[in-house]
Amino acid sequence: MKKFYIPLMCAAVLFVSACEDKLDIPQKGVITYEDFYQTDDDAESALAAAYDIFAQNIARPQGEYIICPYIALFNLPGDDVYAAGEFYGDNDFAGQINEFRFDANTQLVTSMYKGFYQMIYGANLVIDNFKDGTTAVQKRCVAEARVMRAWAHMMLAIGWRCPPLVDQVLEGSAKPTNYGNNDHASHLELLKWCADEALAVMGDLRERASKNDTKGTTYITKGFAQYVAGKALISAGDWTGAKAALKPLVTSSKYELVPGARIRETFHLSGEGNEEIIFAANVCNNPAISTWGGKMQKTIWMHMDIWGWRTDHMAGKPASVQGGWGGLGVRQDFADAFVANDGYGSARRQAWIKKFDPEILYEMAYTTDGDMTLDEKKKSADRGIKSYLYGQSEYLMYKRLADADEYADNPHTLNSLVARLAEAYLLYAEACARTNDNDGLQYLNAIQNRAGSQTVSGTLTLDAVKTEKRFEMFLEGCRFPDLVRWSWQDNDKTVFNGLINSGKNVPQLYDQFFQATDDKGVSNQPRTTKTDTHVIYVVMQQPNQGEVGFKAGKHEYFPYPGAAVMAINPNMKQNPGW
Repeated sequence: MKKFYIPLMCAAVLFVSACEDKLDIPQKGVITYEDFYQTDDDAESALAAAYDIFAQNIARPQGEYIICPYIALFNLPGDDVYAAGEFYGDNDFAGQINEFRFDANTQLVTSMYKGFYQMIYGANLVIDNFKDGTTAVQKRCVAEARVMRAWAHMMLAIGWRCPPLVDQVLEGSAKPTNYGNNDHASHLELLKWCADEALAVMGDLRERASKNDTKGTTYITKGFAQYVAGKALISAGDWTGAKAALKPLVTSSKYELVPGARIRETFHLSGEGNEEIIFAANVCNNPAISTWGGKMQKTIWMHMDIWGWRTDHMAGKPASVQGGWGGLGVRQDFADAFVANDGYGSARRQAWIKKFDPEILYEMAYTTDGDMTLDEKKKSADRGIKSYLYGQSEYLMYKRLADADEYADNPHTLNSLVARLAEAYLLYAEACARTNDNDGLQYLNAIQNRAGSQTVSGTLTLDAVKTEKRFEMFLEGCRFPDLVRWSWQDNDKTVFNGLINSGKNVPQLYDQFFQATDDKGVSNQPRTTKTDTHVIYVVMQQPNQGEVGFKAGKHEYFPYPGAAVMAINPNMKQNPGW
């Protein structure tokens, strides 16, 4: 029986036995499977399809409508954020992750697990059909697909410990099992496999042409392969191997940290393809593709809306930002530690988090400002918080907050960031710190100096690298995976202390100009009526009546999806604690 390749869609064939002879019509406009995977053009087309699958599944796998599981799943379990919203229970798919209330059928866990394997499937189609290719183009296409596949397996290993290794296109009846012996040793072996895959194809990959080569951030290059290998080896505890993999990347002239004045742009359209970006999933703004006909599905637009400030609960909105659903809050203990490390005036602190009073209240421009003085702003009913901001402390997230100008023309074009140079610097510095190699100090210092931090290390220590990474990589999917690996790499279970009570105490931010403190019963505030100037205060809520918080021996890894995997594949073993 011939196989057929049908571009851009999947076809379902309906057989009606009574009319089968009438439906026996030769197919038109299709290419047979055997005839398609032949030429360099075919290889490029197959690779383009793999990138398309990658972009969609890193943004909204399995048709997710309003949130990016990749960004949410690896950030929300951290000890630096709250899942927030209009009220408790709003967007609860995020709250379940943040408060460790998720189970094997939780939406984000299932979606992202499937999404990674969709990426692997797209990569395997290229690899399987061109692995014997003899041309430079075909070899490069296979190399890019292998690194893509290695990255997806690495993230699966980080999230799920010993997921199946799928290194070929599987038959529909296949029932793969956990990698190796489904234990810690196998987890390390799988991570090392990912590193070996990335390093094995270095000779067939392109390099970014220069630090100004914006296009070179939208496809898999030698730099990204080095990043994948280095991160996988750090995750596996192979410090020497990680240093060797990362050294060519951190010394490359093809990449450079952006200066402190531009530090925030890397996460916005203004910085797309800048000198610091190693790889980002490309959202091609093709005018032939409609907004809802394939373009929006590959963006993080709606995710940015969820994490945007809840400006409809505010009396006014700063003109430079896009309002949203208030779905992410900054933990006060994280903000306090950040300010203690960097200083309140550091460029990084100002770019990553904003203090409501005075920055959001008075220092950011509002369209209603006119020529108002500061004293007039303090009494203006066009500023402040009308009701409350659930899940928000004194500081609000600013790093990945959508800017208003990103919505001015087309809100669907921001590429999905996967890797940037700052993380590579910190990975390399960590590997150096663990091997008593002072070479890593210059890269740690580069991050600190660029941040404008008041803390600049004179010696390279592991604690200094960990602290720096906590602040630099805020909301980039590193914090929770780092805590998990540090717990066993350094035999330190205290790293989870900040997660044990996740969900038990959640702040709400009020403005006494609109809400009297005596209305809220705030014991540590004067019991007064409304004030004639803005006074911002926090009330801690205890919204969860059930069991919440991190449990050691269970929450280090996500469960394999119950209905989607465990119920139909008897070969799979569930992760411990689930």
